[in-house]
Amino acid sequence: IINLLVSSVLALAFEALALKARGLPIKYHLADSSVLVTALLFAVAVPPGSPWWLLGMGIGFAVALGKHVYGGLGHNVFNPAMAGYLFLLLAFPLEMTTWYLSEAALNLGSSASPLGLSALLQNLQLTFPFLANSLDIDGLAMATPLIESKMSLQSAINRALAEELPVLSRSAETGWEWINIAYLVGGLFLLARRVISWHIPFSIIATVICWSGFFYSDGSSSVMGTPYLHLFGSATMIGAFFIATDPVSAATSNPAKIAYGIIIGSSIYAVRVWGSYLDSIAIAVLFGNFFAPLLDHFFRPRIYGQGAGRKLHKPKAPDNPLSTQEAMHERT
Repeated sequence: IINLLVSSVLALAFEALALKARGLPIKYHLADSSVLVTALLFAVAVPPGSPWWLLGMGIGFAVALGKHVYGGLGHNVFNPAMAGYLFLLLAFPLEMTTWYLSEAALNLGSSASPLGLSALLQNLQLTFPFLANSLDIDGLAMATPLIESKMSLQSAINRALAEELPVLSRSAETGWEWINIAYLVGGLFLLARRVISWHIPFSIIATVICWSGFFYSDGSSSVMGTPYLHLFGSATMIGAFFIATDPVSAATSNPAKIAYGIIIGSSIYAVRVWGSYLDSIAIAVLFGNFFAPLLDHFFRPRIYGQGAGRKLHKPKAPDNPLSTQEAMHERT
C-alpha cells in the first residue's frame, strides 16, 4: 500500500514535469490517468518497504525514459513499468532482492499481524527512514516460493517464517496461491469485458507449462519446480494478464500475439531456470517488446474487405475501344 501511494504521487509529479518540458497541456494529459497504471504495476513489482528514493528513481526512469522519450502515451516501444523495474534491478540489486518484514511480524510469540496498523507504520518508516532514528528490521531475501526452491534458502529467519506464515510453508502454499488466483480471476474478468484478448495470456501460460513439464523430473535436483509452482508460486499470472498485454508495446495481430506470448513464456522459464535474476517477468516482457515490431511486420492484419489471397484486377478493355475524342464526337 505504501509503495502504491508513494509511486502514484511520484508518477504524477514526473508526468507533469515531462509534459511541461515538452510544452504539452498538463491537466489534459493527466486526466487520462494512464501514468497511474504504470505506477500500480511498478509498485506491485518492487519489494514492500522500499525506500522513497528507490521508488522515485524507478518511476522517474519509467515515465521519462520508458514513456516520454519515445513520444509519450501510445508511442512507447517498451513497457514503462517493467523498464523502470529492470533499471532498478540492474542498478540496485541488493535493495531489489531484499524483502523486509517488521519486528512485530517476525516475533512468533506475538499476536501482532503483519498486515496490522503497527506493521503498516513500520513499513512507512522503511519507506521514509527520516521518520525514525532507529527501527529494528529483519531482512527476508528472495521471499517467493519459486526463488526459495531455486536457491534452497535454509536461514533461521526463513524457517521461522515458514512455520508462522503460510506464504512460505511449502512450494506454493496458501498465501501465494491466493495471490495468483486473484490475478487469474482479475485476468478472466478483463477477458470477459473484452479489455484484452486471450491470445497473449494463453500462449504465455501454455508455453510455461510446456517447458516446465518437459524438463521436470520428480526428485531431480537439477530441475526447479513443477509446472504448478511456475504458475502459482511466482508472478506468472500478473505478467500474463496485466503486464504483457499492454496494448502499446505488445504485438497487434492475433498470430503475432501468439508468437509474442511464446517468446515471453520461453524467456520466463529460461531466465528462471538458467539465469541469475530472481524472477523473469520484467526481462521476458521487455524481450518480447523488442520483437513485437518484427512480429507485426511478418504477421500483418488482414485488410478489411479483402480475403486472403484476393487480388485486385483491372477492368477488362472493350473489344473495339474508341478514343475519348472519337467517343465524344459520336455522342454529339
